[in-house]
Amino acid sequence: MSSTNQGPEYFTAEKNYLNSKTAEDKIYWLGEMIKNFKKHKGSEKMLAELKKRLIRFEEKAEKNKKKSAGRKGIRKEGFQFVLIGKANSGKSSLLKALTNANPLIVDYPFATSKPELGTFSFFGVSAQIIDMPSIGSEGFDIGIVNTADCLIFVVEDLIDINEIEEIAKRNHGGRIIVLAKGDRFDNNEMRKVKDRIRSKKIEGLVVSAEGGEGIDELKGKMFSKMGVIRVYTKEPGKVKAEKPIVLKAGSSVHDAAEEILKGFSLKVRETRLTGPSGKFPNQIVGLSHKLRDLDVVEFHIR
Repeated sequence: MSSTNQGPEYFTAEKNYLNSKTAEDKIYWLGEMIKNFKKHKGSEKMLAELKKRLIRFEEKAEKNKKKSAGRKGIRKEGFQFVLIGKANSGKSSLLKALTNANPLIVDYPFATSKPELGTFSFFGVSAQIIDMPSIGSEGFDIGIVNTADCLIFVVEDLIDINEIEEIAKRNHGGRIIVLAKGDRFDNNEMRKVKDRIRSKKIEGLVVSAEGGEGIDELKGKMFSKMGVIRVYTKEPGKVKAEKPIVLKAGSSVHDAAEEILKGFSLKVRETRLTGPSGKFPNQIVGLSHKLRDLDVVEFHIR
């Protein structure tokens, strides 16, 4: 359908349209083609066909939207991870290993028909994890993929990474690559796979959801992607609190005080700190002091 009289913006949009894997992406790039279409003598028919095609895609998308209107949606709360991968890649088993969820785990493809939700907990920090239906299935929701804070690519082979990245290219969050079903490798094969991951400079790891290998390492990577720190409070003469305050990385003592109660920082007379950001235990620090993960702060109020 290309016209040699169109500009580079049109051809870029056309290329992306032809490579699109989802209806949402096709609608978006068709719109870009129409927006950048240069009208000239004899081009009316081509433009009309593009508009008809866009209408057909939009009508189909609307039908699918109405069809799924009865399904319970997933509300994004806090930091959100999304598991994305091809059929039978091991996503459901990984969701079960990482969260409190109990998804259906079977050997046949496309068993996950809608997004499954679980809660990831790591030493006082919680996040959502969504197991997305396999790429290519009817229940695959590109909208959830696009807005996730971090995508976890679950693959059986590293060659699948590029295909998944192409589908998820409109997501600007973090990435973790998980080579699933690690129990299928013997020691020699495992060494070769890990060497390959390192040589390709892939931020990934080999995991066995069934045996538990690599799960703790994966949880650590997920925590680092969240960009948060855990800060424990302590009352004078007592032990530190059981649960931490969760703050954004780079937060200060002032931020910790305000997290306890808005305006609380104005009541602070002195703060004593013990932990990674301090030079020594029980150090007196100011409100502007930058905190680090696992710091313990003791507020003395006026």
